[in-house]
Amino acid sequence: MSTYVFYEPNPLQQSFLREEDSFHATRVLRVKNGDKIHILDGKGHKYAAEITQVDAKRTLYNQIQLIQQSEKPTFQIHLYVAPTKQMERMEWMVEKCTEFGIHSIHFFHGRFSERKEIKLQRLEKTAIAALKQSKNLFLPQFHEIIPMSELMKKHQVKQKDQQYFFAHIADPADPILGKQIQLKQEYHILVGPEGDFSIEESNQLIAQDWIPFSLGQSILRTETAGIAVTHAIHLLHEIQA
Repeated sequence: MSTYVFYEPNPLQQSFLREEDSFHATRVLRVKNGDKIHILDGKGHKYAAEITQVDAKRTLYNQIQLIQQSEKPTFQIHLYVAPTKQMERMEWMVEKCTEFGIHSIHFFHGRFSERKEIKLQRLEKTAIAALKQSKNLFLPQFHEIIPMSELMKKHQVKQKDQQYFFAHIADPADPILGKQIQLKQEYHILVGPEGDFSIEESNQLIAQDWIPFSLGQSILRTETAGIAVTHAIHLLHEIQA
């Protein structure tokens, strides 16, 4: 039987599972005193521990020890998304991107955006569940939605060893992402609304050295594009490993 995995951002500072995890551990997983568990802090560390007291609201553990760590991933993905009208589609995107591994997810709204506000709590909960399922070491950081103009201002000065891309529908098509990526960098990937970026927005991005890319012949939904770029970057690094 595989070892059950839980999430706790500060496992060395407290010796009990969160109430939601405690309930799941006792009522669903049926853990017992003495059972071994793994704990992820979402910051690159994985711990082993032992259950000492089973309780639906406050399950205790001790004998915690670090068994795996990664202080910094070999590459980082920062995804910037214009959220769709349906939150379920954003939750699905967050789930799958977290399973593949992603450093942060940012939200913005532009000219053709369908949504100008978003509740991050639901998305964070989805990401935590995906983290435990996938056993990745890093939980993505979430950032509140901002206007596209503010996003561009924040990244007006480009950083060394970082690449800046935006998904672009053009005729003829731009080069695909895989042909433009330099390995082991930080990647800032912009995915626009389903109405795409306006011509003015695309021109502004290009003028500020954001690199346009294509995801192939098919026109993808926003959430599908976010998942596709995340998987593509991971796959390229696996191939070159």
